[in-house]
Amino acid sequence: MTKLIVTDMDGTFLNDHHNFDTKMFEAILELCQKKNVHFAVASGSQYMRLVKQFEKYQTRINYICQNGASVYIGNRLLYSEKLTHGELKSLDKVLSDQIVTTHLKQKLYLGQDGAYFLSHNGEALVEANKYFPLLHAISQINDIKELYNDNVLGMAVIGNGSITNKTLSQMIQNIIPNSFSCLGSGFDFYLIQHDHVDKVVGVKNLQEYFNVAPDDTIVFGNNYNDLKMLESTSQSFIMSNSPDDMKSIFNVLDFSNNQNGVQKKILSYLENI
Repeated sequence: MTKLIVTDMDGTFLNDHHNFDTKMFEAILELCQKKNVHFAVASGSQYMRLVKQFEKYQTRINYICQNGASVYIGNRLLYSEKLTHGELKSLDKVLSDQIVTTHLKQKLYLGQDGAYFLSHNGEALVEANKYFPLLHAISQINDIKELYNDNVLGMAVIGNGSITNKTLSQMIQNIIPNSFSCLGSGFDFYLIQHDHVDKVVGVKNLQEYFNVAPDDTIVFGNNYNDLKMLESTSQSFIMSNSPDDMKSIFNVLDFSNNQNGVQKKILSYLENI
C-alpha cells in the first residue's frame, strides 16, 4: 500500500544551522523506494530554496512550497495558486497602512521563481535570503511580470519584534481582504495568501496524485502554520520546540530537531511497515 511522509523544514526536519544528516536521509530514501513510500517537504519557503537544500535529491522527493501555494513532483510543477494583479495591488495597499508598517522591517512579493521588494531593510533582506534565495529590487509592482515574467503567489512580511507574533499576525489578518489569510511561519515571518492556501492543500494534492489515504500519511511540524496538515492525519508529530498549546494536541517527538528527531522517527516508521 502506498504511503506518504510529509515534514516541515525549519525547526522540524532541519537543525538550527539549517542542515540535516545526509547519510541518515539517504537511508530514508532507500527505504522509501523499497517500500513504496513518497517523501515530501513542506515549507513557507520557495521552491528554489528547497531545491538548493536538497540538490542531490531533487527528483527523488516532492515539495510543498510557500505554505501550499505551489506543489512540485520532483522538478515538475503539479499545482500553483496565483494572485491577479488587482488582488496584489489591493493587498499591497492595505499592508502599506502605517498602523502595520510601524511593526514591519520588510515587505516582499513572492513569485513562482523569485521574491521582489520595493524599499528594503538590509538586515531583514539578509534573513529573508535564507528562505527566498532569488531576491530582486524592483521600482514598481508591474516589473515582476514585465521584467521577470513571474507570477505572484503571495506576499511575505517580516516583523521588527515590537509586538508579539500572535498580535502582529492578528493585526494583519484584521486589515487584509477576507479572501486572504496571514500565517506566521516562525522567525517573525508572515505569509499572506489566498485564505484557502495552506500546507494541507499541498498534502491533499500529493495524496490524490499518489493515491494515498490520510491514515497512510505521516506528518511532522512544529508551528501554527503546520496545524491543518497535522490535523489531517492520525499520524502526526510535533517537536519539543513547538508552542506549548500544540503539545497538548499532538504527539511530541522524543528527540529535538538538533538531534535528528524527525529522521529517527521516519527510519523507525519505515523499518516497521
